[in-house]
Amino acid sequence: MVVKTRMTLAEFEEVAESLGPCELVRGEVVFLSPAGVPHSLITTNVAMLLETWARRTRRGRTLTGEPGLVTEEKPGTVRGADVAYFSYRRLPRRRQPQGFARVPAELVVEVVGKGRGWREVMEKAGEYLRMGVDRVWIVDPKTRRLHIFRPDGEPQVLAERDVVADPAILPGFRCRVRDFFA
Repeated sequence: MVVKTRMTLAEFEEVAESLGPCELVRGEVVFLSPAGVPHSLITTNVAMLLETWARRTRRGRTLTGEPGLVTEEKPGTVRGADVAYFSYRRLPRRRQPQGFARVPAELVVEVVGKGRGWREVMEKAGEYLRMGVDRVWIVDPKTRRLHIFRPDGEPQVLAERDVVADPAILPGFRCRVRDFFA
């Protein structure tokens, strides 16, 4: 069951930590149910692969645990990404912002999971791209495919055996899609 409550972005920012898993969607607080073990394993794998690369190259940081991204100021919308990668150029190393990120990440990853269908995930992907995120990866555990969305091109679909690489935003990062499901 989805329980909704009206709230401004400022109000949500004040109380979000005490509410549990939720997002603010066009001024309505939407409470989320836990995603489950398979979703968590995929999220962890993606985050570990990205963070290992980020630490090795010293280019940025990877965030998990539903970091809040403000996709719209009015009406307030704050989405919790499964994984987000920020370069130090966008989110400087020594600057730890308080609250939600208003700076777009280079990459946001969403895993299609229980209770979240394609319609909702596509809606979130569009919001991320409109806020300035360079790439949105949608990982589909059922088909074991990766869908890549960018603001300036057609979506790309990669199968398990395909290699994920994006030199424009992740120079030197490479892995197989199957590594997300390991």
